[in-house]
Formats: sequence, structure tokens, C-alpha cells
Amino acid sequence: MNEVEQLEFLDPAVPIGRQRRLSWGTVALFAGFLAVALVLALQLARQNATQPTGGPAPDFHLKLIDGGELRLSELRGGVILLNFWASWCPPCRDEAPDLQALHSDFSDAGLTIIGINILESSREKALEFIDEFGISYANGEDTGQYIAQLYRVEAPPESFLIDKAGEIHRFVLGAVSYDDMSRSIRELLAS
Repeated sequence: MNEVEQLEFLDPAVPIGRQRRLSWGTVALFAGFLAVALVLALQLARQNATQPTGGPAPDFHLKLIDGGELRLSELRGGVILLNFWASWCPPCRDEAPDLQALHSDFSDAGLTIIGINILESSREKALEFIDEFGISYANGEDTGQYIAQLYRVEAPPESFLIDKAGEIHRFVLGAVSYDDMSRSIRELLAS
């Protein structure tokens, strides 16, 4: 008898009761695999969510390193550049002089730059970074990563340019350059 002839479920002469059915254990195992696959799919979808590149900028409250505080929504009416950084990040070090130059050149015209320090090893390292680059714009620490989660920040540097109405106008992954960002800032300040 060949292999095909041995398969009882293919033989119409074999009564239905003798054909093999799925056991409750097999059904439960299959349901478990489906549940795990669904959970993994949801986690991957959440993990692959990208940073907001348009729409309202999520509001937050930030304690500043100098002791002050700010709420993003209270800055509406001006152009805002949020910059997520860390002192150990080479591109953050590269962009720091450009960010300070943007602050110096455009703050009187209505630009507010907010530096948000994330994933830092210590407060002292953040203060050394600010001092090293002569940074004079507002900076705060996002120690609980609350703001970084709101903006779905993966790794520094990431920046968000927000218009006067509080809408995200532009997202920049990586270091900000003065020449590139100044064009966008001028456009938003003029509108």
C-alpha cells in the first residue's frame, strides 16, 4: 500500500467517526499562537510609529535647568524649535553652535528654541555641554522621557519646528544646520 492509500481521511469508505478531528488541546494551542502573533503585531506597529511631522504639537510642561519652567502651549504665537539632545551624542555636539547662532539671530524676531536633554548620564554632563557651547536658549531635562515619548523620539538629535499656530511644520532627524533651518524659520516668522 503506498503512502496516499494509507491516509484514511482521503478514503470516502472510512466512516466519519473514524476520521481524526482536532482535539481541544490543539485548538487551544492554535488560539494561543494567534494571541501571541496579535500581541507581537501590535507591539511592532507601536514600535514603528514615526515621529509626528504635522498636526498640533503635543503640549508639555518642562522644568528648565536654570530653575525656571515653561509650558509649550503658552508660547503659541511665536515660532518654536524643539531640539532633543544629549551631551554624549556627536551630531548633537556638531549642531550646538548652529542652534546657538539661530537663537542669537532670530530670538528677537519671535523664535524660541527649547533644548530638551534626554538619555543623559548625569545632570553635570548636561550642564558641562551647555557651558562648553555657550548655550543661552532654554534647556530642560526630560528625566522620565515623558516629552520624548510624546514626540516619539528614538535617539538624539531630533528637532521639531513648530509654527505660530502650534502646528508641527517640520521634523528633522539628525543634526540641524544653520543654513537649512534658517530658511524655514524665516518663512514661518514672515507668515
